[in-house]
Amino acid sequence: MKKIIVTIALIFATTLTQAQKNFYEALEANGETVTYEGFSGISIKDDGTVDIVRGEPAVKITVTKLVTGQPVGFEAKPVSADYGGFSETEISDYGRVDSYPNVMTIKHDYTDDGYMAIDDMLFKIDDISDEGVPKLEDVRAIYVVVKDRSESKENKGKKKGGFLNRMKSKLESSGYSATHKYIKTVNIKKIFNDYVTAMKAKQANPLTSKDKADIAIIKRSREAGDEEIKRYNDSIKATPEYIDLQRRIKQNEANYQASKTKNKVTLRNNSGRTIYVGKSGSRNPGTKISSGGTATWNCDTDGYLQTVTKSGGSNAYSSTKTKVYSANSGCGSTITIN
Repeated sequence: MKKIIVTIALIFATTLTQAQKNFYEALEANGETVTYEGFSGISIKDDGTVDIVRGEPAVKITVTKLVTGQPVGFEAKPVSADYGGFSETEISDYGRVDSYPNVMTIKHDYTDDGYMAIDDMLFKIDDISDEGVPKLEDVRAIYVVVKDRSESKENKGKKKGGFLNRMKSKLESSGYSATHKYIKTVNIKKIFNDYVTAMKAKQANPLTSKDKADIAIIKRSREAGDEEIKRYNDSIKATPEYIDLQRRIKQNEANYQASKTKNKVTLRNNSGRTIYVGKSGSRNPGTKISSGGTATWNCDTDGYLQTVTKSGGSNAYSSTKTKVYSANSGCGSTITIN
């Protein structure tokens, strides 16, 4: 009898694993015309159901495929709002799935934020590990297919007895949408954890030759996308307009540097000591030039040596009558101060 029980349990576990849809299969089974109602501010209660803080814009979801048929991502477009859309694709620098062909999650490889689909629910999840295993406590939002669930709820009520009937009556009087009422009665914890366990087991299956070929096609498509961008950029750089633009940019920079040089003079200090050069009659700190060093000076301004004395514990600067540079006498050149 024990052997029979074990065999039946193994058959049940295997059937459950095989029945799980991967990420793309779940979205395609729902179809592109259905609407997903979004909920965020998710917290899991002890009984596995969820508390919801707020709603998110409703979206419609399409699976993105290569021309050769392999699914590589998805796009969620808001139904009526002008915000709230999101997407992810493997044909990008950072979009990656956790496994292929049994995709459980797709995430942005830089932020680690991503998505998982279980039947008619899409989960938006933070901090998915590099192994692709999502955690229930990291679920940020849930998008649920909007559909008539009255029959399933009625059947559940008959099976479970008075508790769910009382719950149903309470929700129906709350003013929330039917989808909101439904998701509040679902044991998300069990659904989530059972799915992750089954998919990890399914992912352990060896790859077929077709799987390996599909993976190679996806990789080549990603690389081709980068090559296409490079080809486009190179083609732009080869146009006469771009070449002329770069020439004008360089010429403007050269003109600017020449103008700056023309309006400046370089003062070289060969006096053997640190000096300060200031304007006539100035008592403000002038331009400091270390021994053997240089400094720039406005070529249209006379320059005078300054004396530096102590006054109340601080330095006091005063221009002397010793002129070391005469205005407009050395623009663009170097003047030596001995």
